[in-house]
Amino acid sequence: TGATRGYVGIESNKGDAIALMREKLKVKGNIQVVPLKTKYPQGGEKMLIKAILNREVPSGGLPLDVGVVVSNVGTALAIAEAIKWGKPLLERVVTITGSGVSQPANLWIPLGTPFSCVVEECGGLRENASKVIMGGPMMGLSQYTLDVPVIKGTSGILVLTESEAVAREEEPCIKCARCIDHCPMGLVPTILARLVKAERWNSLKDYGVMDCIECGCCAYVCPSKIPLVHLMKLGKFQVSQRQA
Repeated sequence: TGATRGYVGIESNKGDAIALMREKLKVKGNIQVVPLKTKYPQGGEKMLIKAILNREVPSGGLPLDVGVVVSNVGTALAIAEAIKWGKPLLERVVTITGSGVSQPANLWIPLGTPFSCVVEECGGLRENASKVIMGGPMMGLSQYTLDVPVIKGTSGILVLTESEAVAREEEPCIKCARCIDHCPMGLVPTILARLVKAERWNSLKDYGVMDCIECGCCAYVCPSKIPLVHLMKLGKFQVSQRQA
């Protein structure tokens, strides 16, 4: 990449990891470990760039536009193994967790392994298991079957119980602005949601819907339980279809 400096961002509540990484990087004078505030979605690449370098990626832009390349730990490892040993990406670490799984664990899982086999390795599902999510609680995708494979983007498998998976009925927006206050991208989700429902696709783009990172903060804090992330995804899809 031609980069002259590197940074490793680690959340400040992981003191052991910070100390160990600093010890390992002593001989690398151009790589710095940066403790980060423990705040979701701190791991997003645009948030990392702002927190570490105080640079802002422009709307519609990429990290490269501000002279930065962002890679997560798994990607960095896969690149190193490919360059040093010619090893393709065949496996990844997957976090299996949640109240609905018997023995939560972090496991190296070969790509293509069915979720059913992974869950079985963790002692199976508990009796009150209700929903299986690929990914985390905020950005994960609900699965209708365990007959889906682990892929390169499968960071975790989250199993929720019946009480945890209860969905409240959507209510009218009360214009409380909580979604606006919590959006890390500075968007106005309540207006974007209305534009999606009205199918005003051109206006959506003008209001920055393509900058949405689908972190789920807006939907999480919404007292009316409006499916804001679903609406953002639909809006982004419609805008991208019209740009193609």
